[in-house]
Amino acid sequence: MKTIYRDEYTRLVALIRARREAVGLNQTQLARALGWSQQTYAGMEGGARRLDVFEYFALTEKLGLEIEEAVAMLRMTIARQLGPDDR
Repeated sequence: MKTIYRDEYTRLVALIRARREAVGLNQTQLARALGWSQQTYAGMEGGARRLDVFEYFALTEKLGLEIEEAVAMLRMTIARQLGPDDR
């Protein structure tokens, strides 16, 4: 299964969206800050486009997260899928 369709990725995108909304940015504002089109950003948030690792950290930086917080967000989404013996 492609990672874009995995539950972990869906949860990650939901956390990104929640953070965007919490900091009071709309998709257009955040896309502009990243140098992306609104359509590109909407594709990611809508599940049609996958983030690469560099885009993820650029995005979380624009959302005001320190790198440690961005990594913690990733770990939180992955931890739900791992059993205690897999961590």
